[in-house]
Amino acid sequence: MDLCNINLDYKLKLSFLMREFEFESAPRHLKIKEFINDGFIVDMDKPIIVLPERKLNYNFMTGEAWWILDGRNDVKSLKQYMGVIERYSDDGIRFFGAYGPKIVDQLSYCIKTLVKDRDSRQACLTIWRQNPPYSKDIPCTLSLQFFLREDRLYTIANMRSQDIWLGLPYDAFNFSAISFFMCLSLRNILKQPTLKLGELYINAASRHIYETNYVEARKVSKAPLPDHLDFSFNKALDNYEDPYDFIKALKVSSDSVLPTIKDKFHTLEIGLGDLSIDPNNHEYE
Repeated sequence: MDLCNINLDYKLKLSFLMREFEFESAPRHLKIKEFINDGFIVDMDKPIIVLPERKLNYNFMTGEAWWILDGRNDVKSLKQYMGVIERYSDDGIRFFGAYGPKIVDQLSYCIKTLVKDRDSRQACLTIWRQNPPYSKDIPCTLSLQFFLREDRLYTIANMRSQDIWLGLPYDAFNFSAISFFMCLSLRNILKQPTLKLGELYINAASRHIYETNYVEARKVSKAPLPDHLDFSFNKALDNYEDPYDFIKALKVSSDSVLPTIKDKFHTLEIGLGDLSIDPNNHEYE
């Protein structure tokens, strides 16, 4: 399969949704343009959108991945990277729909399943809450499924809903980071250093954009492609031995002040052994 260019693919998908949307609807009285049952493919080796016009918060990007893989659901440790996210908590203390506890509780099952049978189709974890009560934080993701095929780990994310503006750029990185943890674990257990990350398939029952983001989205869709970001999750696999060191590195990367995006993700790629970053420096974007 041809590898994807996430910046180009994101621009094209954003432009296509703005022009060729299937529906205009207004859940919770908020107007959106929408595709139903829409797919997006990400090369997990390079899952980072770096379009300057999008103005992404990269401390939040790596911080949320750390927060998920550390199994957290508290507001305090996540809002330090993006303060406005606190508004989605029902009580100001924790998030009802936090992915971390559900994912961490099931990752070992997924790993064991693929160790027992490399060709298994049962390496699935669920994030959706059955019969959820009212909450400001209903999970957007239903499940993740992992496949080992021809020395590659593939991931399928099934989502009830994905906001192409607010969600997709962070989801692409988060699901790839979770898959990185899986891949590194499997490399160690299976003694298979050739195992790499393949593609991430994000299937969204509703992929949409809110009216409040239309103007900014048009600017991004017309912006030139940025320079290539020299980052590779597959190269990073050779720089980590313990998967839990990757979780620590996500935290260090999130908490450290670095002059450029390139520097930030370089620290993540090289692993903790080569980091010369002060983890107590807490100046955030």
